[in-house]
This record gives sequence, structure tokens and C-alpha cells, in this order.
Amino acid sequence: MTTLAQRIKETPMAPYMALLRGMTREQKQIVVTFITESMEEPAVKRQVPAEFKKLRGMVNITDEEIAQDEHLAHIMER
Repeated sequence: MTTLAQRIKETPMAPYMALLRGMTREQKQIVVTFITESMEEPAVKRQVPAEFKKLRGMVNITDEEIAQDEHLAHIMER
């Protein structure tokens, strides 16, 4: 185990070391994935100008049109 990994003893995870050692490789991968994903920076949402917000609801686009146009589908997800 690397020096950095051994520093787990200095973290709030220290009480879980025995539990972690008893886990399967798959279970450890799940924990690592959770920790990795929790470290990701949250996506910054673009601010929609007030002029565009006023236009919401003024256009009638069908689900069929959205399904046929991937760009439109992306826009409508916002």
C-alpha cells in the first residue's frame, strides 16, 4: 500500500478499514466509483437570458419533432 493510501488512517474513513479489507473486489470497485464520482465538479448551468425565458411556452413542438431532431431534443432538455 502506498504512503498516500496509508494516510486513510488520518481520515474519517479510518474506522471502516477492516470493513474495506473484507469486501470483494467488485464491492471495492463500487465504493471507488462512488468516491470518484463524488469528487467531480458539478456542471455549471448556463444562464438563460430573461429575453429567452419570456419566449418559453410560445412555441408548440410535438414529441415527434423532438424525436426526429437530436439538436432540438438537446435544446428542449434545458
